[in-house]
Formats: sequence, structure tokens, C-alpha cells
Amino acid sequence: MKGLKSSLVISILLNILLIGMGSVVVNKIGGIDFIKKQMQPAPSGKGSSDYYFTKKSIFEQSDVKDVDKLFIGDSITDYGEFQEYFPDEVVLNRGIRNDVSKGVLKRINEVVDRNSEEAYLMIGVNDIRYSTDSKNFEKRVTAIVESFKGKDTTLFIQSILPVNNKIFGEEVSNKKVKKFNGILQRIAEENGIEYIDLHSSFVDNNGQLDKKFTIDGLHLNGEGYKVWVDILRQK
Repeated sequence: MKGLKSSLVISILLNILLIGMGSVVVNKIGGIDFIKKQMQPAPSGKGSSDYYFTKKSIFEQSDVKDVDKLFIGDSITDYGEFQEYFPDEVVLNRGIRNDVSKGVLKRINEVVDRNSEEAYLMIGVNDIRYSTDSKNFEKRVTAIVESFKGKDTTLFIQSILPVNNKIFGEEVSNKKVKKFNGILQRIAEENGIEYIDLHSSFVDNNGQLDKKFTIDGLHLNGEGYKVWVDILRQK
């Protein structure tokens, strides 16, 4: 009986030791934010994504013509009910959850071929999240813009929104958001495209996404989409 108790005590102590060592390792490689990042599905530009390829194939089979507004981007675009926001126009949503600039570039032909009156691009937060180099980001967005040249579509480049790090964690640096927005604004200016600064309408006094516009710290809630759409209606 004493031997059994001793074995049990040793087993418990070993488990505590292993848990402690595991915690140290996790903290060294990035803590909880690292674990959350590893649990995210791979973005389209960095590996296979069933959602990305499913949505891409659905988009390619669509035969909608005479499009007024077309929205391109990641989940922040994907979640928007834009047809409801603009009920008197033909609107297409070409947002794909978790997408990056490389993923948009891979599917841009379908978007451009819609020959919509207006196209609104918002991309970049996942590029920051998955550590896309700023030079590669600039190169890919420039290629996206060049895809519209010679077309009748009026392209708008929208800024990346801030993130609330207290709610979402530290996966996305707001400092990098500002840096990437600078790149987007420069690309817009160099190509004679209107840059829509959404960022300033959503940021709080601490440089974070205002908590009244979000639930998870990254995506917009209903009030957030209302502000976004109201800005676009003024264009």
C-alpha cells in the first residue's frame, strides 16, 4: 500500500513538473497568442484552405452581370451584408475569410472580369497577422491594382482597420497596421486611385479598434458595419 502511495505521489510530481516545463516552452515561443495562431486555418496564400477554394469556385461559376459595387477582401469583407446595405444596386461580395494579398491576387481575374462600376479593396490585416514582408505586400497590392488598368471599373483602396489588442491579443500590431496603411495610401496616390481612410473612424484614443465596434477585437459588429457603409455612401 505504501508503495502504491509513493508511486502515486511520484506520478503527480512528474505531471506537475511536465506541465511547468510545458508552460515555460509555450511562453518562450509566444504564449497563448502563439497557440491561437497555430489553431487558425491556413490562409490561402500559405497553404490549402478548403474555405478559400470553395468560395473561389463558387465565385467563378457565377454569371451575374451589370454589377454596381464589388467588395474584395478577407473576413471583414466576407461578413458584410453589402447587398442589404445597398438594396437598389447589384452588389457582389468577394471577401474570403482569412485571405491575404497573395490569395486575392490569385483570384483577381474573376473579380476584374465582372467589370463592375465600382470595386472596393480591403486587404492586409492577415498579411500582418501571418508576417508577410512589407515589400511583398506592396508588390502584390500593386499587381492587384494593375489588373484593373484598361477596365471601366473605378477602384477604391480602403485602409486596414485597427485591432483591439486587449480583446484579440497581440497577433496584429497596430504599429504595422499604420505602416501597411502608408503603403496602401502610396499605391493609391501613385495610381490615381482614391484611398478611403476608414482607420481614423474606428480607432480610439489609445490607437486601438474602439470596443464599441467589435466583439472579438478584430472583426466589426453591426454598429461597425453601419459606420463603414455610411462612409461609403458619402462617396
